Amino acid sequence: MKFLKMSLIVPAICLSLLSAEDKNNRFTWDAWSTHQPVLYAVAKSTTGPIIEFGCGNGSTDLLHKICQKEGRTLITLDDDLRWLNKFAKKYLGRGYSPDNSGWHKFYFVPGKNLANLEDPSHWVDFMEKLELLSSLDFDVCFIDQAPWLARYETVKKMRNKARFVIVHDFDYFPMNKVFGKTIKPILNNQPGEFDFSDVFSNFRVFFPKQPWPADTGPPTLLGSNFEVSFPEVDFSQRISIKD
Repeated sequence: MKFLKMSLIVPAICLSLLSAEDKNNRFTWDAWSTHQPVLYAVAKSTTGPIIEFGCGNGSTDLLHKICQKEGRTLITLDDDLRWLNKFAKKYLGRGYSPDNSGWHKFYFVPGKNLANLEDPSHWVDFMEKLELLSSLDFDVCFIDQAPWLARYETVKKMRNKARFVIVHDFDYFPMNKVFGKTIKPILNNQPGEFDFSDVFSNFRVFFPKQPWPADTGPPTLLGSNFEVSFPEVDFSQRISIKD
């Protein structure tokens, strides 16, 4: 059955993707950054536009560094101005311009429902209005924003717009019957098995190298409705990409 075959991957080393400079960098090893080896491998193996939903220390610096050499289009969205401004100020004049004419573009998602922080409707509205989502096809879409259901809405929007879609902390969704199905649960710090064929024609599930920084991993989902093969991912190093 496809989901049993595709649901779990044993981390592998992909030295061919690593330049001499890259090998000296280190990924961050914490519960907020276990997606980094997956995001890094996919971003390095592609050349087209990248979009991240939800900025943070574990993704924005990493993606900026990968994209800066060739001025590759990178779009960062968040509904938290503090986080967005942190990185916009950091990269002002270094890829980002206040008029968003640079290769690294930042967009604030307004309209958060302060009476119901689990309401994803402001994300849905913004995705419908953002012209770049209609005019660009993306090689990589990284999904790690709040609230949880905003990630689901983003998966629905982007699964047929991006070659590769990466979702951090994906275990929330099958556990709460939002999308996907649990075949074998995550128990006692051991990986589970999952079926995400309801949203992706091909997918892989990645768990970080033991010992995990959190009880569930946390795990990362890599899905595609365009590609049948995926880049190899190196979980063998506990590293942190520094700007």
